[in-house]
Amino acid sequence: MQSTLNRFLVASICTLAVSVSASALAQTAPGAKVPPTPPAGAAPAPTKAPAPTSPTAASMGASPGAAAPSVTLPSSASDHEALAKKYQAQAAEYRKTAAEHRQMAAEYKKVHADPKGGPKNHPWYEKMAKHCEALSKDAEKLATDAEKAAEYHTLRAKELQGG
Repeated sequence: MQSTLNRFLVASICTLAVSVSASALAQTAPGAKVPPTPPAGAAPAPTKAPAPTSPTAASMGASPGAAAPSVTLPSSASDHEALAKKYQAQAAEYRKTAAEHRQMAAEYKKVHADPKGGPKNHPWYEKMAKHCEALSKDAEKLATDAEKAAEYHTLRAKELQGG
């Protein structure tokens, strides 16, 4: 009786293993490599851990086939003058952004009616005022940096022109 039960269990387990392998095989992608099934009673083959992969442009959200932007350093006086103009325009835009955020911060600091009827500011107005002040400060820093870059390129262009 014991040997009959053992044979039944072994047969059931083998049938289950074959059906699981068949269903797993059916779910693999076409052309995918499927490891061979070891013979019954054999020790399972050791598996290798997948090799670590480095992130690719595609895995980081870049569109496939997108090339990295090329950078060309200025070499002539006209190249430096063009960059100086570009940085002056950027500085003007940053100053405009800073002014807009200073104005928004001032509006948030004004007393607004509390939704419950009181004259005090809602806590979010205070948070937004701080947020706008920080953005204004950052934009001012960017404007200053852009102005310094414009100054450098203007001086370098004059230097290359012999002046």
